[in-house]
Amino acid sequence: MRYGLHVGGGAVMGKSSAAQQIGELAEELGYDGIVTGDHIIIPKEIGSTYPYTKLAESMGYNPYAVFTTMDWLDAFTVLGLLVPVTKTVRLGTSVTIVPYRHPLDMARVVASLDVASGGRIIFGAGVGWMREEFELLGVPYKERAPRTREYLRVMQEVWSADSPRFDGRYVQIDKDLHFAPRPVQKPHPPIWVGGESTPALRRVVEFGAGWHIGPVDIEDVRPRFDELRGLMEAAGRKYDELEITWMVDTTRTDAAAIRAYRDLGVHGLYVTAASADPDEVCAIMREFPKKVQDAVG
Repeated sequence: MRYGLHVGGGAVMGKSSAAQQIGELAEELGYDGIVTGDHIIIPKEIGSTYPYTKLAESMGYNPYAVFTTMDWLDAFTVLGLLVPVTKTVRLGTSVTIVPYRHPLDMARVVASLDVASGGRIIFGAGVGWMREEFELLGVPYKERAPRTREYLRVMQEVWSADSPRFDGRYVQIDKDLHFAPRPVQKPHPPIWVGGESTPALRRVVEFGAGWHIGPVDIEDVRPRFDELRGLMEAAGRKYDELEITWMVDTTRTDAAAIRAYRDLGVHGLYVTAASADPDEVCAIMREFPKKVQDAVG
């Protein structure tokens, strides 16, 4: 089983030497990837329901504190800081809130990072949940799902087509354009779709090279595996070709849990380390691979 690192909102990268420290340690310890979360502007008071409140509260902490009390660095700046200090580790978002940005701009940013990294970028994709942030950005909250689907189609089109065309509700491409650079990975960087609802699973089927599961209890999401398998088969897609990753907390992940993830068919566990202190993040990074290796070899 592979293991990766989730740096929360990337607050740790605010330290000048942290990217190099974390990137080099990830290479040394054989980490599969490093991912970071995505928010643009966060209100101090959040009334929207965080999708992963249940697990957070069961662990005794305020699930909103990480959003309202910590620095949230731009996700793609974080990835850019990690590109030159890593060689094999994949770098991605967990997850990009797709409807926040114009898809042509987003496609350009992701392609640029894929080129700069030599083809190591993962594009995590989600619809978002924080209504207040949508309102601040002037993006209609109720349109987040159809915008996400259309924006992803636009991105796939310009990443892969020599003469891209698109006629959608929100985006039209009806003239030749010079889209460059094109991604190194073909036809485009892998899309990891986040979320555990049935609509999220349908987006996995439509767009996903991967399913990226959030910090939820294993029993709460176990039935979704059979549901996703059925949806994949109905769409003519091979379930076994899907990469499945899961965000976990090291304090709640013992050997039995790791084996349970493996037995469900999870390919990689991404340990969360949202601290702004590089030493704390590195301590988690050193501990977690040993847990995984001791549990499953």
